[in-house]
Amino acid sequence: MDAVTRTVSARQAILNAAAELIRLHGVAGTSIADVIARSGTSAGAIYHHFGSKEQLVLEVGKGAIARPMAMILRTQPGLSPADILRSALARVAEDEGLAELLLQIWAGAKSDPALFAMMREEGTAMKRLVIEFMRSWCAKNAPSVDPTNLTDLLLGLVMGFAVQRALTFGTDLDTYADIGAQVLAAAIETR
Repeated sequence: MDAVTRTVSARQAILNAAAELIRLHGVAGTSIADVIARSGTSAGAIYHHFGSKEQLVLEVGKGAIARPMAMILRTQPGLSPADILRSALARVAEDEGLAELLLQIWAGAKSDPALFAMMREEGTAMKRLVIEFMRSWCAKNAPSVDPTNLTDLLLGLVMGFAVQRALTFGTDLDTYADIGAQVLAAAIETR
């Protein structure tokens, strides 16, 4: 195994270990020592790749939702808001522990000002990406609809689904997606 492969493997092992520990124990309940033990790496490797615990948590969060959302938008340009909702909900539902991980990260950010600031910045960047996508869609399909409001509704539906899944409310993906699509359609029609 060459040095580049070892570096990528170590970075991924750290991310995987941190994600699992955060999902199980929360941000505050996960220490760098725990991540070292679970990943089989060293403190030096963690700080080399991430610089701080907050940056590590942020990277775990980005990998959980921000990057997949960006991929959906960049690779499927003609999607409607309902299609985006269905794709994002499927992403949350397909990964067994993703909803719990997101809830733990959001909870951890509320009690850690540095992490909150980083998450807010990253969330704002993701929201801008969705707004730009919605701006283009609205211009072609619903010119009277405010893309920012439509984005807020879409992201709220996705986050709501994640919270319900994390709290094991037994929320059915297809039913939630159908009702969410109806809500989006009603919001578009009323403008």
